[in-house]
Amino acid sequence: MRLKLIACKALSRELSYILALSKNTVDVTWIRQKYHDTPEILHRTLQQEIDAVESEEDIHTNKLGFAADGEKDDFEAILLGYGLCSNAILGLTAKKHKLVIPKAHDCITLLLGSKERYKECFQSMPGCFWYTASWVENSDVPGEEYRKKQEAYYRAKGYEDEVLEGLMEEVDGWTDNYESAAYIQMPFFDGEEYQAYAKRAAAYYNWNFHLVEGKTSLMERFVAGDWNEEDFLVLKPGETAEFSPENDVIKKAD
Repeated sequence: MRLKLIACKALSRELSYILALSKNTVDVTWIRQKYHDTPEILHRTLQQEIDAVESEEDIHTNKLGFAADGEKDDFEAILLGYGLCSNAILGLTAKKHKLVIPKAHDCITLLLGSKERYKECFQSMPGCFWYTASWVENSDVPGEEYRKKQEAYYRAKGYEDEVLEGLMEEVDGWTDNYESAAYIQMPFFDGEEYQAYAKRAAAYYNWNFHLVEGKTSLMERFVAGDWNEEDFLVLKPGETAEFSPENDVIKKAD
């Protein structure tokens, strides 16, 4: 099976491992994690990537050749390595291909193995900030190191101490909404330095620390083409996704 995967770099290390073991041919485009801060831009970027793949003008995708029967050797589906992600995936559509989206709130669902386990973890650990290897690698995640970097940036901009104090209060203000930090440890990669970062962040913010076992099952089925209705939304060309208030998270738009 030949598949196109458009995915967030917040899953890059984990998905790359699974893709290396996959029997399918999966062509990947990685999207920067920072776009999560602006869901409108993320939505627009993903639609542009889908359109570019279908027009064969995407600079990230290998040119499609011809199969033995002379027909175009096309992708069987375009996969989106995202969850609901602040509604950024709602309304996305492909004109020629099936579009496959995990039924997930965000990438944490993919790393925990199911939306059901996601719900269990969030109920048992309310107010939890999640850390993963790929996120630490690809983004400025909260911690003492991040705070020092922000302060150095503002000082370099020439802000006086009084203004700087107010800016740093904004940097720190959101932490009051959290009680703990959790690091997802994948079975194939311990990530000791990333786990240590999460532990330091928890101590710095006076949070509890949790080490949570990651599961690869959902991601494995995603790239294998094992798309059951319970865990994946498979859209036909022209169809789009909408939010589902039920356990499905997303569903085909009416």
